[in-house]
Amino acid sequence: MKNLDANALIVFHHVARTASLSKAAQELGLSRSALSHRIKAIELQLGCPLLVRTTRSVTLTEAGHRLAGHAAHMAQTLQQANLLGQGLNQDAGGLLRISAPPGLGAMWLKPLIMSYMRSNPRINVDLRLSEQSVDMLRDAADLAIRVTSRPPDNVVAKKLFAVSWHLCVAPQLLARLPQQPDAAGLAHLPLAGFSRLQRFRAPQLSRGAEQIQLLQEPVLVSNDLGLVKETVVAGLGMAVLPDYCIRQELAAGQLLRLLPDWTADAANGDIAYALHLPGRMVPLRIRRLLEFLSSQPVLPLVQ
Repeated sequence: MKNLDANALIVFHHVARTASLSKAAQELGLSRSALSHRIKAIELQLGCPLLVRTTRSVTLTEAGHRLAGHAAHMAQTLQQANLLGQGLNQDAGGLLRISAPPGLGAMWLKPLIMSYMRSNPRINVDLRLSEQSVDMLRDAADLAIRVTSRPPDNVVAKKLFAVSWHLCVAPQLLARLPQQPDAAGLAHLPLAGFSRLQRFRAPQLSRGAEQIQLLQEPVLVSNDLGLVKETVVAGLGMAVLPDYCIRQELAAGQLLRLLPDWTADAANGDIAYALHLPGRMVPLRIRRLLEFLSSQPVLPLVQ
């Protein structure tokens, strides 16, 4: 004999509670004939009658009374689970599991998370920093922050802010050159590179129809954006860096932008997105954090 499933017990619970196939069918959104067939299938599966049917009502057999107790317990458990799920979904507190790349996490996200936690003391945060692509189901992340030009198709992507990339150099390295380098003179400067992939892609600069590819062998390649920036600040090389990474250093004069009227492209993405799993009922704690992050102003570069 096959075991009854939860749906069968819920169907029988409605019939037993209302003592009417018509009322139970209305509650379940079924036709009376469809419900009657469901009950007959349950009786056939169990091998015994559960109801005594008359033209006006139904009554339970001895087996029906016994099963009704289990069915009521199942219905109560389901109701409690639904209430719990609705409560969790509408609770602004609880655990937030966030994934972000180390550079963006350290330079943009961490101070915002600290501010958000101070304003929302019922929030607990599990923040994991990694440049690796994230699988929202496997990695159990509620929210993933990523800089990309094309977010994955299987998630909901909310744009947080645009990211621009700039060719930067330290003043002390620039001072070693006999004159301010032009586009052709960039080949005389050492290059450092940020790359999420094992293979480094040479940055490209463009201005209208003009294009330059920085083809010199890099003195450093790393997927640690902070390390690449430190290398540039130390005067060991120039690098293409994102705006959110260099604001303070530009304002303090630790970094300078080379060829600021040219556009730099290192194939590392131009938009910061917040990614989450699709679904019509995103928990309130995630919606609130999304609203907070997307409302934060992005300051212009200073130079």
